[in-house]
Amino acid sequence: MAMHAKLKELPVAIKLMAPPLIIFLSLWTAGTLGFGFFARHNLSQEAREETLELTSLLQQDLQRRQELLHLKATWMSEEPSVVDVIAEGDRASIQSTLLPIQVSLDLDLLKVMDFQGQPFLYSQQGALDGAALDETNLDVAAQTGLDLSGIVLAESGDPPSLVHLTSVKSSEQLLGSLAVGIAVDNQLLQQIRGNASMHLVAFQGDRIIATTLPPGDRGESWLPPAPDTAPMRISLADEPYLVKTVELTSFDEATLNIAVLNSVRATEQAEQNLWLIVASFGCLGGGLVIGVTFLGFRATQALSRRIQRLTQATQRLAQGDLTLHLPSDTQDEVGVLAQNFNHMTEELIERDQQIQQQMQQLKNTLAELRRTQLHVVQSEKMSALGQLVAGVAHELNNPINFVHGNLTYLEEYTQDLLNITQAYQDHYPNPPKTLQAVVNNVDLDFLCEDLVKIISSMTVGTKRIKQIILSLRNFSRLDEAEFKAVDLHDGIDNTLLILQHRFKETSETPAIEIIKNYGSLSLAECYPSQLNQVFMNLLANAVDALEESNQQQLKNGRVVRPGKIWISTQMNAENWIKITIADNGSGIPEMVRSRIFDPFFTTKPIGKGTGLGLSISYQIITEKHNGRIECNSMLGGGTKFVIEIPIHQSKSAAA
Repeated sequence: MAMHAKLKELPVAIKLMAPPLIIFLSLWTAGTLGFGFFARHNLSQEAREETLELTSLLQQDLQRRQELLHLKATWMSEEPSVVDVIAEGDRASIQSTLLPIQVSLDLDLLKVMDFQGQPFLYSQQGALDGAALDETNLDVAAQTGLDLSGIVLAESGDPPSLVHLTSVKSSEQLLGSLAVGIAVDNQLLQQIRGNASMHLVAFQGDRIIATTLPPGDRGESWLPPAPDTAPMRISLADEPYLVKTVELTSFDEATLNIAVLNSVRATEQAEQNLWLIVASFGCLGGGLVIGVTFLGFRATQALSRRIQRLTQATQRLAQGDLTLHLPSDTQDEVGVLAQNFNHMTEELIERDQQIQQQMQQLKNTLAELRRTQLHVVQSEKMSALGQLVAGVAHELNNPINFVHGNLTYLEEYTQDLLNITQAYQDHYPNPPKTLQAVVNNVDLDFLCEDLVKIISSMTVGTKRIKQIILSLRNFSRLDEAEFKAVDLHDGIDNTLLILQHRFKETSETPAIEIIKNYGSLSLAECYPSQLNQVFMNLLANAVDALEESNQQQLKNGRVVRPGKIWISTQMNAENWIKITIADNGSGIPEMVRSRIFDPFFTTKPIGKGTGLGLSISYQIITEKHNGRIECNSMLGGGTKFVIEIPIHQSKSAAA
């Protein structure tokens, strides 16, 4: 009653103004406080999402490093020198070959084992030097011959190792396993962190084994949250962090946890600033409430927009978009966070480019090694063939010269004996009966006539054998491997003689007609044996094409177009020699013709062609002789190869 009486005594102005003012101030206060709590929740949520994005970036970085280890291990396991020394099993050779590779590839761990788990080589360097790694399950995994990646844990506080295991095999068998690894230490975590505001801490069980935190900021013993939980807030050395854990599995299913510590100092400072603004709003008069509220709303809206841009940029960065750049024209917490984000993006771009370059270099190196290896194999085959042909020709030449040389004397002696026999017949036309019986049994007249024919046939045969031996020696030209001037017609004819058996008619294929149209050529400066190899490749390919065409015609009933090969030579006004080798086969499709000079490209079945014949021929003509080679063909219209080389080579080409 007394209070009601006092209210009645208040002035009318107060009675009219007080209720709406109280209602307005109550609504304004509730709205301001609600806005403050909403903004605080938004900042906290953004910090948690940023922590999750940083965790995703850590996982991507670790995955890239595992892929890089996989490429390094694959390169080492396929490197011919490494395979050779492991196949020999000499530990000294393995050590001298692989240790320089370990240093050049920046590997902290290198281990080579056989399939019984016995090591050929075990090398630790850098942070792993002397580390006591638990490699029992790694040795067991090595016996499987599989490619595996994982973590090898350590004892006594030593750093663990990120390891990739792969098998080493030759062309005939599996030789063993090779494991390469890098240490998971402070340096590795610092490389992953870069200049970002986050910190990384690696745990093995309840022990901290590596961290990017300064020694004074590591705080007391603490454990990271479980990997499947949301980011958790902790405080270390009075510094607040949001923590999220990434779990790495080792070969024995034990785990290594890496905690991502995202500092929320800037977020808390932003929250404190926000509450200062809210408190300032509470001190304003009634007339300034609306204006201050509007200004606060605009300020909070601008801050939220910047944080939203940062959140969206972080999400896009997690999806792999490294082209982002946030405006950082302010020096507040969000501006500093944007600057750190830009620095982190630039470092990620640079690191990604370096990794891509390294991966591309490794891929190019592997491809070049494979191509070089096959080129060497092909060259060795041709060299071995040339030596075999030259050796056979040399071994046959001596006895056939002996036989051919003695046939002359045999013919003379035989003629003398026949003359004596004729003289006996002239002087003793009536021999005794016993002698006449012997003469009749021998058929002396036929023997005298046929003996001359036999000796003549033997002389022709030995001349033919000598011609074949000379052609074989001319084709191999081991005594003419140097640069010199030769008659190219001899090389073509020698090649035709060697391939003559493929031109003859068989039960399955008709004969192939060789049509030669030789012009008048000067001696050409060249490598004769290499040009013979080109002629052999082109003519053998022509024969293969004609045989394939004949088989297609036989399937249709009969051969309507007999196989022909045209060989023509001529000189042009520029002192170049032009050699044309054409056939009337089925031709080459356009898609195939554009790739016939590519290394390893072949349309022949496996085991019949390597895809190196035309590639090596192209190299011999263009690089060794500064010439040109081209192919003109159309499907169903045959194929023509045109070779052009200069008669005189420059001094540099000859060298």
